[in-house]
Amino acid sequence: MRLAWVFLALAITTEVIGLTVMKAASSGGGAWGYAVMYVSIALSYVFLAKAVKKIAVGIAYAIWEGSGIALITLVSVFIFDHVLSNQEMIGLMMAVGGIILINAGEVHDEEELEVADDRV
Repeated sequence: MRLAWVFLALAITTEVIGLTVMKAASSGGGAWGYAVMYVSIALSYVFLAKAVKKIAVGIAYAIWEGSGIALITLVSVFIFDHVLSNQEMIGLMMAVGGIILINAGEVHDEEELEVADDRV
């Protein structure tokens, strides 16, 4: 199960790399930038596919997408000097809160399954 979480972390990381390179490539990064972008995003999906073998697809996708949004927003702020509006800050906080709740719910579901297995 831990390996599935490693794959999910790799999926998030490669997605953020791909989207960061996409921004740089669209600002004059050339063909190599687009190649790195395509490879990174493709790897992200490969890693996500490996993660969903052990993690519920809805949970994995929600964490992948929510974490990706939060991290790429931080990259946008710190690397590309984007200034967040109050509305964007609230949305980012809600996304992070949702990720925490989803992750907490997943742990709770596993504990319920263990209790149910012990009863059988």
